[in-house]
Amino acid sequence: MRELAYTIVYGTMELDGYSNHLFHNVLKTNQDLINKQKNFVKRLAFGTIERCVELDIRLNQISRIPVNKMDCSVRTILRMAVYEIYYMEQVPVEVSCHEAVELVKRRKLHSAVGFVNGVLRNLIRQKDTIVVKEDYGKVCLPQRLYEHLADQYGKKTAKKIGAAFLNRSGEITLHIQTDRISSDEMQGLLKEADICCREGYYSRECLIVSGVHNVASLPGYQEGYFFVQDESSMLPVWCAGICPGDVVVDVCSAPGGKALHVLQNLKGEGFLSARDIHLHKVDRIKENMTRMKYSNAECKVWDGTVPDSEWDEKADVLLLDVPCSGIGIIGKKPEIKYHAMEQIDTLVSLQKKICENSLSMLRPGGTLIYSTCTINRAENEENIMWMEEYLGLKRESLDDYLPQSLQNKMTAEGMLQMLPGVQKSDGFFVARLKKESGNS
Repeated sequence: MRELAYTIVYGTMELDGYSNHLFHNVLKTNQDLINKQKNFVKRLAFGTIERCVELDIRLNQISRIPVNKMDCSVRTILRMAVYEIYYMEQVPVEVSCHEAVELVKRRKLHSAVGFVNGVLRNLIRQKDTIVVKEDYGKVCLPQRLYEHLADQYGKKTAKKIGAAFLNRSGEITLHIQTDRISSDEMQGLLKEADICCREGYYSRECLIVSGVHNVASLPGYQEGYFFVQDESSMLPVWCAGICPGDVVVDVCSAPGGKALHVLQNLKGEGFLSARDIHLHKVDRIKENMTRMKYSNAECKVWDGTVPDSEWDEKADVLLLDVPCSGIGIIGKKPEIKYHAMEQIDTLVSLQKKICENSLSMLRPGGTLIYSTCTINRAENEENIMWMEEYLGLKRESLDDYLPQSLQNKMTAEGMLQMLPGVQKSDGFFVARLKKESGNS
């Protein structure tokens, strides 16, 4: 099991891979794993990735070689072992040490056997005296990202955000198709299948499940009773106020939750054009539309930075859920926090280009919904100010479309920023703007 977890941690932290993809590849190539084994692999791998900052602080107190100077394979094995020792109490610490040394041998890192054994045995002896002095929320984040969030939201909130990311891992939100099955009935099906679930925080159409490795195995999947969509990701369609008969363009549609939400609101009337730049993602959206039995839509491979003259002024609603740094969803994709700050300037430029070149598809008087899954103001509020100044759009209040618990001064001015640890959700931003007559 540790060899499989190693593949995920090493691929994520050393090769810049995606933890979810690596985990699913492990399951696909090891189909004989039982649930207990899957749970062990997932907890060890994702826990190590999530807590890497803290694990390195502990290792640097006990190792003569700093973590950043270690061989990358040795570093990975030590991080995993330290996570086991501190957070997997069901595993005896001596077993964690022994298995780490055996993994070093299997990786043919024979010169590192003594080093790994010595570090871990010293760690076990001094386990309770190796103190992480920094505040809990702070050590959940790399220093650069923590400082960035502290500058924008204050230190207290930045620590709350960091801590909240750990509490969001391992959950999946199901958006229930309530015209086919009630939320209560769906909850009954899940409980019969021994699936842990609870109601959503902001919507009765949601159920949040945990301990699920394969969504397609859930009861009701083939029948189209639900699709996967986080509550925060429902905000764009809520705030758009989409009704039957509307024409909607979803410019950056993948992974497709918003598109399915749009079609749910259209109720078979109107039309949706769902787009993405990647063919394999468009194909996935098509598959989900087929499973959900929706037909009044097209799925189109399209680069959002390129205008589409065939759609000039045809859309009543334009959804722009643009590519972003993803800081808001670190709880589900922990590796994001280690690279989030590197491409923000490039992303802001891309976001503006998509907005500018998509606007021609929206009819005068139509609604533009801008959204991201980040909590970075340069990608959110600052982009909205730019759209108002340079594209001539005008913000509209969100309050008519939101639960009262989410309404505030900001939402009255047309924007909402969801913060992990403050609201009960992933980090998410949404804004509603109107295209007035004469806007290009």
